[in-house]
Amino acid sequence: MEKRALGEIRVHQRQDGLRTYSLRFRVNGKRRSITLGTDADGWNDRRAERKLEDVLAEIRVGMWRPPAPPEADDERGMTFHEFASRWWAARKGELRHKTQLDYEWQLQKHLLPFFADYPVSEIDLALVERYREDKLIERERVSAAAEAGYPIRDKRGQRRMPMSNGSINKTLVTLTQILESAVERGLVDSNPASGRRRRLKTSKPVRRHLEADDLKELLSVAAEMDRTSARYRIGRRPMIAVMAKSGLRVTEMCMLRWRDVDVHHQRLIIGHAKTDAGVREVDLSLDVMEELMTWRASCKTSDPDGFVFATVSGRPRDKDNVRQRVLGPVLRKANALREQRGLAPLAQVSPHALRRTYISLLIEAGAPLPYVMRQVGHEDSRTTLEVYAQVQQRLNRDQVHQAFDDLLASAGEQAEVPTEGREKMSSSTVSASFGDAEFSVTEGSEDTRGPRKWSTEAK
Repeated sequence: MEKRALGEIRVHQRQDGLRTYSLRFRVNGKRRSITLGTDADGWNDRRAERKLEDVLAEIRVGMWRPPAPPEADDERGMTFHEFASRWWAARKGELRHKTQLDYEWQLQKHLLPFFADYPVSEIDLALVERYREDKLIERERVSAAAEAGYPIRDKRGQRRMPMSNGSINKTLVTLTQILESAVERGLVDSNPASGRRRRLKTSKPVRRHLEADDLKELLSVAAEMDRTSARYRIGRRPMIAVMAKSGLRVTEMCMLRWRDVDVHHQRLIIGHAKTDAGVREVDLSLDVMEELMTWRASCKTSDPDGFVFATVSGRPRDKDNVRQRVLGPVLRKANALREQRGLAPLAQVSPHALRRTYISLLIEAGAPLPYVMRQVGHEDSRTTLEVYAQVQQRLNRDQVHQAFDDLLASAGEQAEVPTEGREKMSSSTVSASFGDAEFSVTEGSEDTRGPRKWSTEAK
C-alpha cells in the first residue's frame, strides 16, 4: 500500500509582529520546505492548509516540482497591493505603534482601494493625479451629505469626516515612499507621485501658547472648580500646572506614575515617550513640586505604581479625557468670567498649547536652547526655534512699542517748550551744524511764501 504523503504548516512569529507561514514535507525521502509569506501578504491558517493539501496532492501523483526562484519579469508584473504589502512588512518594525496605525489607515482606507489591482509598472502621473482628484470629489460628496443632514457612515456606522488637504497630502507622501522603493528595484523608471506639484495647498496651522497672566488665570479657575466639585476632585489644576510648567506631552502626563516623581532631586522620570529623545529627566520648579505634593496628599492612595492622575477606577486618563473633562470645562468657565469683566475670551487651549507655553516661558526666562530641548524631549530643533522666534518677536515688539511711546512723549515735551526756548535751541543747532559760520536770513525773508534762503559769511 502506497504511503500517504504527510506535511505540516509552520508559523514563525517575527519581532516586528508579523507571522511568516511555511510548509514542510517529504518528497522521495528528502525533506523539503516552502516559504509562503506573511499575514501582511494575506496568508492565514486556512489558506496555508489549502496550499498544503494542494502540494501533498501533487506529491502523491508525482507532479510536484520545486518552485522556481522569482525573476525580474515576474516582479514587474506585481500589483500595487502585493508590492505595498511587502514594503509595509519590511517597514513596519521600524515604527512606533501609533505611527503604524496611521500608515495602516492610509493604506487600507485610501491607497489600496484605489491602486490595489494596478501593476506597479503601470502607475503613472495621470493615475496619481486621478487619485488626488477622486479624493477631492469624495470630500465634496461627504461635506454635501453632512450639510444636507444625511451624513455618510462607514461599515462600522461611524460618521465619515471630509479629508483635509493635509490628510490627502499625507497619503500622497506614503504613495511616494512606496513608489520610490519600486524605482530602486527597477520596477518603474521614475516616481510619478514625487514633487510639490502633486501636493495640495495647505495653510500653516496657528500654534498658540498662553501668556503668563493667562496661565495664572486658567490655574485659578481650575483650582476653584476642583474646590467646588460636587462629586470628587479630578485634579484639574495640578494637571494643567504639570503640562504648562514642565512641558510634558499629554500622553506622558497621563501615564505618569508616582514612582516617576523624584521628590529628592526635584524631577520627573519619563521612561516611555513618543521619541527616543522623549525618554528623559525633567527638572521641576519648586512651584510644580508643591502642586504635585498637594495633589498627592488629597489622593486616596499613594501606591508608587499608581497613576498620578488616574480616573476614579484607578486607570490612566487619555488625551480625549483631558481635553473633554479637564481643559474644556476650565476654558469655558474662564471665558465666562472674562466676558463678565468685558474681556476678550481666551483662544482654544489644547494640551499642546500648554506644552508650547512652557517652552515660551523657559525661553523668556533666558534658558539656553539645548536645555529647553532636553526638558521637552525635542529631537529636532525646528519646533523649539519656532517658539523661540515667536518669543523674540513679542519681546522686540514690546521694545519697539516702548521706544515709539517714548518718542511720542519726548515730542510732546518739545511741543511745550516756549517760543524763546525754541529760538535758542534753533540757534544752538545751527551753530553746531555750521561751526563758527555766521547765520543770517537774506533780505525779504519776512515773506514766508516760497522757500527760505540763508547765507553764511565767515567772521
